[in-house]
Amino acid sequence: MLLPALVACSQEATPADPKLWTLFDVQALYAGGAAATHGLAPNDGLPGGIPLGQLLNGSELVATHAWTEVGDVSYVTTEVWSGFDRVWMQPAYVPITGWQAGVPQPLLDAAGLQHPIFSVGPHSGFYSPFWQIVYAQVPAATSPGALTAARQVLDGGYPLTPSEGRTMPLAPTGIMGGGNPGTGWLDGAPISYLDFGTATFTWDAQNVVQELPLYVFTLMGADGQPHVLPEAPNVLGTAPPPSDLTVQPTTAPTIGGNLQQPRYGAYWRVYTVVIPPFASIFAPTNSPLSAALNADLTRIRGTAAAQYSTDLAGEDPSMLATYVGRVAVDPIDSATGVPDCFGSLGMLTACTWVISQADLEQDLDLSTGGPTGITVTAPVIDAYGAPVVPL
Repeated sequence: MLLPALVACSQEATPADPKLWTLFDVQALYAGGAAATHGLAPNDGLPGGIPLGQLLNGSELVATHAWTEVGDVSYVTTEVWSGFDRVWMQPAYVPITGWQAGVPQPLLDAAGLQHPIFSVGPHSGFYSPFWQIVYAQVPAATSPGALTAARQVLDGGYPLTPSEGRTMPLAPTGIMGGGNPGTGWLDGAPISYLDFGTATFTWDAQNVVQELPLYVFTLMGADGQPHVLPEAPNVLGTAPPPSDLTVQPTTAPTIGGNLQQPRYGAYWRVYTVVIPPFASIFAPTNSPLSAALNADLTRIRGTAAAQYSTDLAGEDPSMLATYVGRVAVDPIDSATGVPDCFGSLGMLTACTWVISQADLEQDLDLSTGGPTGITVTAPVIDAYGAPVVPL
């Protein structure tokens, strides 16, 4: 039976006071005078919540650096949920005039563009940016602007064919910095969206989008409370925790020339991880991270960052970029305040870095943190220096 895939899902009761923020909400908060440091969901398990400045800077999506089991990536955040146990994939209808060799033939406008018809808007508690494309076969003579609302599609009795899932956040016109921009229809009115492509989420038989862990490093402060340490990039997981330490992301088509890269999910639950006293953050004196880390350590713990060896401090910062921000769990030398492997560029490869879910589960006590009530849409836009092209 195809009905669950063809109409907006009726979500189960959510916890008291659930809240969703979209890019429309973020833009409105800025317009109302909120600062970039204003936190979304500040009381839902992540100290300070998700800052507005992590989503938008003017009309630009903000890229956030993270580690994975293979290397470093960047992602953008387009939605934040607080108090939602689950999020549903919703149908987006694409009118087609037929099929040729099994390939749908979209109904195109004069510019050669298609315009999906979204079933749920960004101001609804049922909204999500995770859509199942449902092809609606219309007569060949149908004009491109004839269908502009999901109700028209359903009432029209057109043959419907559920297809792939796509991450396509609805967004204010003019938002840039990730995803392919497009325009579609919602309840008879045009609306803009950003298309981050397929293979960015999975769903179960009830159309519930499956979440993955996004680990945020925190540091215990002099006040006995955890504080987010922004100098330590987040870690993107590959499986619901605890994982079996062998799960890898699926391999995507080519990203950036001929290099085959893993394709990551776009729906994450935020987990906190407390950096223990025996761990170190790599931020040598001549790196751009050093001053910020020193200021935050002074603010949080009342102690300055450790001093690095003359050898490492004199290195070209570009030679250290791969390592800056990484957390290491090697024994700290009491004389220097940093691990011995921080002594020179050549020794850095010998450090025990915590830059993947497997590393976290093996080398840290994750019970000191844990899952928050916050989930986010965060598609990866850059992997290992190459842009992730939406497919």
